[in-house]
Amino acid sequence: MDMRLHKAESRLSNFDELPDQALLSVKEVSHISGRSRTSLWRDVMRGSLADPVKIGSHTVKWRVCDVRHFLNGSSSNS
Repeated sequence: MDMRLHKAESRLSNFDELPDQALLSVKEVSHISGRSRTSLWRDVMRGSLADPVKIGSHTVKWRVCDVRHFLNGSSSNS
């Protein structure tokens, strides 16, 4: 098994224990929410998912607390 995939699955299986400020990749958010990358970006544009944190020129990640709000149906604007 690919080590990166195993690590991501392990993090997601412990999602409830992750600190609020931990960062999740778009793949992880897509997996845990069951939504495609495109749908996640639509959710950001709509304001139901908070803007991600820019990590590098081509990398963004979401804070666990923002993903929790999103999964609970809370607007990122509240």
